[in-house]
Amino acid sequence: MKLKIGVIFGGKSLEHEMSIITALQAMEHIDTDKYEIIPIYITKDLTWYSSGCLRFIDSFNNYNLIEKYATKVNLVNKNGRFILQTAGLIKREFSELHLVIPMVHGAGTEDGSIQGYLEMVGIPYVSNNLCSSAICQDKVFTKQLLEHNDLPVVKYVWFFDNEYEKNKTELFKKIDKLSYPLIVKPASLGSSIGIKTVHNKEELDTIIKEVLKYDRKIVIEEKIENVLEYSISVLKTNDKLLISAIEEIETNLEYREYTDKCNLENYLNGNIVRNLPAKLSEKMNDEIIELSKKIIDFLNNTGLSTIDFLYDKSKKKLYIDEINSIPTCFSHHLWEEANISYKELFTIMINDTIKNFNKDNEMITTMDMSVLKNLKNSDIREFK
Repeated sequence: MKLKIGVIFGGKSLEHEMSIITALQAMEHIDTDKYEIIPIYITKDLTWYSSGCLRFIDSFNNYNLIEKYATKVNLVNKNGRFILQTAGLIKREFSELHLVIPMVHGAGTEDGSIQGYLEMVGIPYVSNNLCSSAICQDKVFTKQLLEHNDLPVVKYVWFFDNEYEKNKTELFKKIDKLSYPLIVKPASLGSSIGIKTVHNKEELDTIIKEVLKYDRKIVIEEKIENVLEYSISVLKTNDKLLISAIEEIETNLEYREYTDKCNLENYLNGNIVRNLPAKLSEKMNDEIIELSKKIIDFLNNTGLSTIDFLYDKSKKKLYIDEINSIPTCFSHHLWEEANISYKELFTIMINDTIKNFNKDNEMITTMDMSVLKNLKNSDIREFK
């Protein structure tokens, strides 16, 4: 019998469309000789749908097709069986699932939200765990942990919107210690959404207010002007750590926005150049790999992660930029360069998830201590 794999994508996220691209591409590469794929699409209003039509891009260019041909579903645990159940008054089993692969991106999904829901249901899932996902999504948490572990990050300042409204003068004093130009980022968004460059202090207030429309928590960091970007993917399994090839990214854009990354024209006209494998010295190659291993270790990432680095060519210094807990398109091109095919990558992750799930089922999760036996409501009022 084939394992039934639920592929969850979409959700209430600014990276909703990128999640669709990741899922559609990935579903073409999961080994259908071993697994049956069940698409599960979450709309922006958080309605869950399942249907074979969700494997085709046309469905997402005409929402009426989804309403007409897909089935509204909920995920439930029925005595240890994981069931997609039809929504509405009359409920029936739409499909059984054995495990799921979240292919979501951004706040409200990738940030531990979907992982927490799946853990409550009890179904095994292919992804980083809840804690590491939440930390990686929040740029401030990530930077604080990196700093605490003496790992290199660009100088930064962060704050919440209410702090900015109350203590703008004090925050400006902290920001004054940074060197312009600066980059202002929403703390919990990915794919470069909402990022702005500040060239001088006069622009600062206007741009901060603009970025606060995307997130209540923002981070301001020094912009490295003479920069190279590097990306590497790491897969931590039960018994080993797999390392992908390293990619070098060059761009003449001020910064690569969400739409820039998705625009194929930028790659054709040379605005963005991706060198794979990266043109690296042996020393730099080793430094990126060793830093990546340390990051995965202390963040306790338990699945596939992609780590972005910034190299200041003027200072000849490498900085850690971001850690992606569910990378766009699973960074499959980095793995293929390391001689691990997209299909093989999913097979490794699925097998590891099953192994972890079996181990987790051996753990003690409940205790019969008879604490409630013979208690009355009047007794409970006395507890301290």
